[in-house]
Amino acid sequence: MAGKYDKYIVTETKEYPPEAMAAMQEKMKNLPPVETTVEIERLLWMDDTMVEGAKFYMECIWLWPGVTTSGTTEEPHVHDFTEVIGFISSDRNNAAYLDGRMEMHIGDEVIDVEKSCLMHIPPGLPHCPLTFREVRRPTFFFTLAPISNYGRTSGLDHPEALKQTSFVPPESPDASGTKYGRYIITEPKSHAPADAPPPPKPEAETTHVVSLDDEVSKGAFYVDFVWIWEGKMTMAPEAHTHDTDEMIGIIGFDPDNPRGNPRGITGDVSIMLGDEKHMITRSSLIYVPGGLKHCPIEFDVKKPVLVFTIANMPAWKKEE
Repeated sequence: MAGKYDKYIVTETKEYPPEAMAAMQEKMKNLPPVETTVEIERLLWMDDTMVEGAKFYMECIWLWPGVTTSGTTEEPHVHDFTEVIGFISSDRNNAAYLDGRMEMHIGDEVIDVEKSCLMHIPPGLPHCPLTFREVRRPTFFFTLAPISNYGRTSGLDHPEALKQTSFVPPESPDASGTKYGRYIITEPKSHAPADAPPPPKPEAETTHVVSLDDEVSKGAFYVDFVWIWEGKMTMAPEAHTHDTDEMIGIIGFDPDNPRGNPRGITGDVSIMLGDEKHMITRSSLIYVPGGLKHCPIEFDVKKPVLVFTIANMPAWKKEE
C-alpha cells in the first residue's frame, strides 16, 4: 500500500524541455564544438514538477572519467537567485580531492577546481562557462537553487541583470590569490552547538566532506555533504521538524562497478516521514516540507552512500 508521504521521494530525473534545449543550442552554435570523452549520467531532478509545491530546484549527475579538449558545457549567465554548484569526489582514501580538474569562469576570472567543493553563486554574479577539463574518477556533480523552477538570464544581459541585484564585485584578491575563489567552499563545518557533548562514534566509516551556510559565505543557505562508506549508523536520531522546507539526498555508489547500477543502494537505508517508515532502495531526493516531522535515518550499508541535507535557512537548526 502506498504511503501518504511517498510523493516526497524522487528517484528519477526528467527530460530537459525541448524549448530550453533549442534556446541553449541556438546560443552556443557559434562557440567551438565540444570535444570530450567525459560522459554524464543524469541521475535525479527536483523541482515543483516532481514534487508539488517544492521550493528547491536540483539536478544530480555522475561524471564518468574522460577529458575535454575543446568547447565547454555552459554559456556565461547570471541569476536573480542564489545558486550552488558542487563537485564531490568518490575517493574513499581522499574525498577532499577530485582527482580531476574543472575549469570555472566566475566574474572576470577563470578558476581551476581540483577539490570537492560547493560554489556559492550570489544573485547577479556572472558565472560559466564551466568545463569538465579532466575527470579521472567518478565525480558527483550538481546544480541547486532555492526556487521552484530553474531559469537564467543570458550572458548578453549581464549589465541589466546586475542592476537588479545587490551584488557588489570584490575589489581585490583574498588569500587564494583570486577575487572569486572566496565563493568556492572546500571545508566541512559542524552544525552542532559549541557546548554540545560530542556525538557517539558511529560504527560506520564516514567522511564529512564539505558544508555551506551564511557564516561560511554571506548570503548562502545551508548545504552539507557526508560520505558513509560502509557500516551501520543512525543519522539525526531524534524526530524533529523545521520551519522551512528541507531536502535530503541519499546517493548509492558501487566503487567496483560504478556504471553498472548508478542508482542502486547496497544495504538497508530507511527514513521516518511523519508516522511512516520508508525504505530507500534507490538513489533518492527526499523533500521534507516545513512542519513535517522526520527522522531518524538508519543506515546499514555494504557499499558507499553519499548523504546530503539542504535547507533554505542561513544555518542549520531544528524544532523539537
